[in-house]
Amino acid sequence: MRIRGWLTGLIIFLLVPSLLFASLWFYGNFESVRAIDRSLKGVGLLQALGPLTEEKSRGIPSLEIPDDYRAQLIRFGGPDYADYLDTQLTEFATEEDVSKSLRHARSLALSIAALAKISSSSPYETTKLPHLLTEILPSVIIETSKMRENAELLSAKDTINVWDKMMVPVQGGQFKVAADGAARDTVLLFADLTGPAADALRLKARQYREANVAFQTQGAKFLTSTIQAQKGADIDAEPVITAEPMLIEAAYTLWRETLDYLRNALIEEKQDTIQAVSLAGAVATAVILIAFGIGAVLVRALADRTQKEFEKLGFHDPLTGLPNRRALLEALRSVRPSSANGTSGLVVFDIRQFRKINHRFGDKSGDMILRAIASDLTAVAGPKDFLCRTGGSEFALLRRDANSIADFEAFARRVLKKICSVKVVEGQETVIDANGGVSFQKANTALSENILTDATLALRAAKQKGSKELEVFSPMMRAIFESNAETAKEVLSALEHGNIVPWYQPQVDIHTGQIIGAEALARWIDGDQVRFPGAFLPAAEDAGYMELIETAVRENVLSLATTLETRDIHGIHLGLNVSASFLEQENVAEEIYAKIVSLGLKPSNFNLEILEAVMIDEIAAMPVKANIVRLSELGFFIELDDFGTGHSSISSLRDLKVDRVKIDRSFITGVDTNPGLQKFTSALINLAKSLDISVLAEGVETEGERLWLQQNGCDYIQGFLVSKAIPEGEILDMIQRQAILNTDGKVYAVNA
Repeated sequence: MRIRGWLTGLIIFLLVPSLLFASLWFYGNFESVRAIDRSLKGVGLLQALGPLTEEKSRGIPSLEIPDDYRAQLIRFGGPDYADYLDTQLTEFATEEDVSKSLRHARSLALSIAALAKISSSSPYETTKLPHLLTEILPSVIIETSKMRENAELLSAKDTINVWDKMMVPVQGGQFKVAADGAARDTVLLFADLTGPAADALRLKARQYREANVAFQTQGAKFLTSTIQAQKGADIDAEPVITAEPMLIEAAYTLWRETLDYLRNALIEEKQDTIQAVSLAGAVATAVILIAFGIGAVLVRALADRTQKEFEKLGFHDPLTGLPNRRALLEALRSVRPSSANGTSGLVVFDIRQFRKINHRFGDKSGDMILRAIASDLTAVAGPKDFLCRTGGSEFALLRRDANSIADFEAFARRVLKKICSVKVVEGQETVIDANGGVSFQKANTALSENILTDATLALRAAKQKGSKELEVFSPMMRAIFESNAETAKEVLSALEHGNIVPWYQPQVDIHTGQIIGAEALARWIDGDQVRFPGAFLPAAEDAGYMELIETAVRENVLSLATTLETRDIHGIHLGLNVSASFLEQENVAEEIYAKIVSLGLKPSNFNLEILEAVMIDEIAAMPVKANIVRLSELGFFIELDDFGTGHSSISSLRDLKVDRVKIDRSFITGVDTNPGLQKFTSALINLAKSLDISVLAEGVETEGERLWLQQNGCDYIQGFLVSKAIPEGEILDMIQRQAILNTDGKVYAVNA
């Protein structure tokens, strides 16, 4: 049937479908009211949970949960989540260990907030408050209680061992991260709130920060005395035990005040929505009647327009309901120029390592996360913003008339922070990591696809900079991209011609100067020029050539190892930097083992350098850790690189059977003259030595640094004091000569 024909028939019944569409519109708005009501129920459950957690934090071993609270929680969870919430509540109430019990309470609060979708229902200025309530302040309370428990436990012990001394700085560091984050966020999150209630909230936040500072002051005394203590009586524990209730009380007071503020904001939001729906109802009725009267006149125009709309099908993303990339491109072509006083801004967000999330939880859970992020973005987008999902894990937001470049950039950073929040997937907390790229179109100029290209280039720059970074486009980014593309072509050619090879930086025994190993570092031999990694690895990574480079370096290292074996030179560990992507591969341990054995070599001759950062996420890193354990079992020498700059735990050091740690150069440079740095570096050395792990310091450049490291327990060094990275032939000669010179040309160890 032709479009004009069926539209002519449709106009006769225009009143009925018009009323139907109006009903659907009203239904959608009342759904918003129902969503706010559910959020209010969630807030009520959190308010009732507060007194129970306060009782637990005072050391009550087992709580009696009121029957009506448990019943409310079960009804709130419904058939899908009732058992899960009930189990979390029981674990919280029955767990006798205070810290563990409070962690169960935090998980329960996160689940309630997620199911209630409090952030999505809240007014824009309060969207971050649920995160403060369910993550930031509970973490402070947990770590504060744990520090008090540690103080009571250690002060009662007869003797203090090395594990006791390590426990306090590790847990104290976790407390400081949580406490400092809370102090910062209680300033930022309350800055935009208005009214007398906001002023009262800021007062409670200030009182909390004062209690925080007081507790940290006492905690520092506790830490210092524990490190120096030989027995429990030597520990200055009483001040931190005395200060703990004041910080806990201040945190709970702020928690309650914030919940009250959020509840009132939701009530106001609900009232405003109902009022708007009522007003719109009257207007809609009049509009429907007028539309019915003039509908016949518009049949021809409507038919033509409908034909065009059919041609535009496929402009929306079926998963999130947002417009798609095609719709964004169409918008860029059709939106009128920004005003002379405004500018157009576009921000593109992308979720980092989203493939790993899908692999870890499954595609269904990955889709849930994408929908949750779409909901978060919809909640913060302005009424005139164009929000879309451009594909995969990427979203874009276009604002035609931004107040200023600075305002839009600040808005983009706030949105990025909201995206990078904790999501509960399959009952597990998952921190979302993302990047953002921003670009602008000059005022009073037409939009074009260039703004999307520029934002994408800015996103690439943000990804290269690291986690949770946002970058604003600059022309230099395009120049770098074009240069990287050209460099990547040259890198591929260099790989094909065997011009990317390892150079070797020797590693020596700090006491004898004897070479015990060498680290393989990639170099690009470009004619008479030597290009260092910083000049080509970023381009190679962009182009996906890193695996080819790692393979080329590894093959050359195996060749050098074979040469050493034929010359009957033993006891040299050749170091290979092993990436997380390499270690994620299935059966990689058996494959590299088979390769080495087939060449008549021993795995113990190879030192696999693992970045400490692979151990940040215990669950996501499980395949990597499993392969590291297997490589260790097969006889490979395992070294933890950049030790001290990541977040590995003591248990990870033991479980992975690390043979050696390499202390990052940031802890080495100037260590002989910097007392503050000496404390950190000696602590790192002592930590490793207490676990029977040897220590190598990298970046050693002066004799003073070497002497200090030698006097403080370091085993091995590498750096310019010994030698820069040198070609294969030179490292062979150096190993055979075993004569190492310092920077002044003085031989401090010779083994002919």
